[in-house]
Amino acid sequence: MEKLALALVVAVRKLRPYFQAYSVTVPTNFPLQQFMQQPNVSSRLILWAFELTQYDITFKPRVVIKGQALADFVAEFRGNLGFP
Repeated sequence: MEKLALALVVAVRKLRPYFQAYSVTVPTNFPLQQFMQQPNVSSRLILWAFELTQYDITFKPRVVIKGQALADFVAEFRGNLGFP
């Protein structure tokens, strides 16, 4: 989860003008927002969460599209299917 939070922080730092000008929705399969609000997280994650509070970021669960679900399945299990 910390890697996901770091990826979001890096994206915000690189795209700061866009995050300041627009409301951003982050589709994710992970409870990133709840994870960052827990009281027993690392100090680094607390600083990142504090940095992200200045932007209008909403987290939504990612909806699965049938074709995308099949592509995700093949991508995850291609090693088991005998593909390189």
